[in-house]
Amino acid sequence: MSHSRSFAVFLLLWIVLSITGCGEPLNSGGEDSSKPPADEVITNDNRLSSDDPVGKPLEIDPGLTNKDEPTVNGLVEDDGEKTEPAVQTIFRPSDRRPRFDDRQLAKLGILKYESKRLKLYTDIAPARAKPLPGLIDQAFDALAGYFGELPPDRERAEFQMTGYLMANPQQFRLAGLLPGNLPFFYHGRHRGAEFWMNDQKDDYYCRHLMIHEATHCFMTIVPTVNAPVWYLEGMAELFGTHVIDEQGKVTFRVMPHNKADFRGLGRITLLRTEVATERALSISEVTNLRPERYLKNEAYAWSWALCKFFDSHPRYDKRFRELGNALHGTPLTPAFREAYSKDLAGLMSEWSLFAHNLQDGYDNEHAAITFRPGTPLSVSEPRTNIEIKAARGWQSSGVRVQKGHAYEISAAGQFTLADKPKPWVSDAGGVSIRYFNGRPLGMLLATVRADVMPDGSGAKSMLDVQTVGRESRFTAPVNGTLYLRLNDSWSELADNTASVRVTVRVVPAEPTKN
Repeated sequence: MSHSRSFAVFLLLWIVLSITGCGEPLNSGGEDSSKPPADEVITNDNRLSSDDPVGKPLEIDPGLTNKDEPTVNGLVEDDGEKTEPAVQTIFRPSDRRPRFDDRQLAKLGILKYESKRLKLYTDIAPARAKPLPGLIDQAFDALAGYFGELPPDRERAEFQMTGYLMANPQQFRLAGLLPGNLPFFYHGRHRGAEFWMNDQKDDYYCRHLMIHEATHCFMTIVPTVNAPVWYLEGMAELFGTHVIDEQGKVTFRVMPHNKADFRGLGRITLLRTEVATERALSISEVTNLRPERYLKNEAYAWSWALCKFFDSHPRYDKRFRELGNALHGTPLTPAFREAYSKDLAGLMSEWSLFAHNLQDGYDNEHAAITFRPGTPLSVSEPRTNIEIKAARGWQSSGVRVQKGHAYEISAAGQFTLADKPKPWVSDAGGVSIRYFNGRPLGMLLATVRADVMPDGSGAKSMLDVQTVGRESRFTAPVNGTLYLRLNDSWSELADNTASVRVTVRVVPAEPTKN
């Protein structure tokens, strides 16, 4: 790729991110941190270097040949004979981050905390600030493991970011650490290998936002990245969602399992409100979100949810992660479409279920559906038996039902819904001492997966759930395959054991009276 084209790609991406920029609060839980006024300008600049890394084109080095050797049409000329062109080496832009007088900054209450991957300038309390560079070191390793190692710069220097975490933005302006040409932001913004963020009242969300911005720096530092905004923001949100164990080890890309440990995030609460008010987005609607939509929290939440859906699904995750390995140079949108072109019908059905049932701790692995089209019951074979496992979500009965026709469904056997503090045994009738979605835990439920059309119609048919219990007559609401499950929270499937044996029998049509 030529320098001019690389610069054009980078410039387009920079414009998109400048528009979106993590600008409106990423905090969808309703918390609103201090908002810097829109007319802020720098009144003093203590920078020792005026080099501006923004807009630096990708550096490509012929590398394996002597730079002084004459070339003809890109081929090295050697004694009149043309040889194959040398393999091009791609470099990330050289490190041109500004340097500061740290002693002078310290007098202003802005201290530096540094690790291998982050140089952090902040005015927050030292006890809160000290662990943050190490957090970003772990985030960098996780990002490199997911997307691949960053290419070196020409100096073969280690990649490091500079972050500015501000409790008092005015002090950073006066110190020259907050550039006047940086677009306005509420919570955080990145540029090149630098990011700026306002302090947050919740420590968890402060860390989340820092990882989010560091992820942007990592993903876009080489300006050949060719990805849509939903992916860039969704992946930054995905990596930002984390937990830390007692030894300080960080796990990234987790599903929030409660509100107490993820204070200030509120993504799931926001999405549940979206669904309740009939504003749920399809996959196509999420992937076509325009940059201006990211001035509101909903776009961040939907982008996170879609990335989390693909990244944690046992059938789709490998292909999704392969997209990340080919992030630079290859346009992601057509690669994304090609990767899942054969799964569109199933994807639309499962995404609809995921989006409408999303809750704290949602277990996407155990909720994943193995789609198996059914065949109609007949006069010669009017019934069938199937096993429905307690530790799974919706499972195909193998029976294709016809709209308006009646079927008798019965279940036998017992299973365990939990093993602590003691085994909680149930049958298909459920246990009435606890309910989920208005029905007893363990109760047998039924739905029909209608044929999904190319326009997505039919994808929501499985949201129509009917109660079966131990025995019931079921009337099919649409043509399609009958699916069954034992009622339990979508976050508590993993500890269930055993199954029930279900019999499905078609009810003969009553003879027509003359």
